[in-house]
Amino acid sequence: MAESEQTQVIQPKKKMGFGKKLIIILAVIVAFLGVCSLMIVHQNNQLEKKFYQVKSNKVVDNIRIVALADLHLKEFGKDNEKLVAEVKNLSPDIVAIVGDMNLESQPDNYSSVISLCKQLNEIAPVYYCLGNHEIDAMLFKNSNIYKDIKAEGIKIFNNETETVNIGGTAIDIIGLTQNPTEFDEYGKDFFEKAMSADDNFKLLLTHYPEYFLSKLNAYDIDLAITGHAHGGQVRLPFIGGLYAADQGLFPKLCDGYHEDGNSKFIVSRGLGKSGIVPRINNKPEIVIADISWY
Repeated sequence: MAESEQTQVIQPKKKMGFGKKLIIILAVIVAFLGVCSLMIVHQNNQLEKKFYQVKSNKVVDNIRIVALADLHLKEFGKDNEKLVAEVKNLSPDIVAIVGDMNLESQPDNYSSVISLCKQLNEIAPVYYCLGNHEIDAMLFKNSNIYKDIKAEGIKIFNNETETVNIGGTAIDIIGLTQNPTEFDEYGKDFFEKAMSADDNFKLLLTHYPEYFLSKLNAYDIDLAITGHAHGGQVRLPFIGGLYAADQGLFPKLCDGYHEDGNSKFIVSRGLGKSGIVPRINNKPEIVIADISWY
């Protein structure tokens, strides 16, 4: 008896509708952006330490400077306990702050800055040079940030200088606060007097690396520490910083160690942000400058 033949009917697969495809694409995009956002948040709460070795025949023994910039009210742990702990572990001789620890848009909200300065001052003497956010808050919004920080015993500079002795080395600490565009009118006389006072090691604290694009190239500065450029805010692999406020796209001076003539200077990438664009591929940075004669 012959087996009965059976016919199999194959139904065509239904194509996925445009609406479902769109939902899947949007879900993938949202998931990708979510992962990226989490990575950015994680990165922006990690403190990176950057060490620099600076040689000078003006120093007797090794001197360590830990420098902070551009905090913009960001906190690393409660009352910045993580940041303070990192600085303490570095055993600095001097803590240098080069401005923009506050936010100009919140002129009276700087208690966390004062608290941080007081904690750091218990580790090592703090020398604080004002940045544009402090200056603008003072000039245009009647902020008392300079007076209140100074009242706590912090050495805060607004075109001021102080000589300190560390391990037998005399250091003239110069705090230059003017924007480079105002240097000739308001800062040049002060700066030249401070530079010519003696043969001590000259440590310049100024917020603006742009000074080394034009104004300070002719001077012999043993070491300057600056901030302001935020490392270019967004850092591109193999390229570097994308944009800095006073330098534009692909800024030349937004991070790292530089030499110009007989001057040496370091540009800190800073710790926080002041605008809506997040720091991307740009971890908050603590600068450590070790100065030695060899």
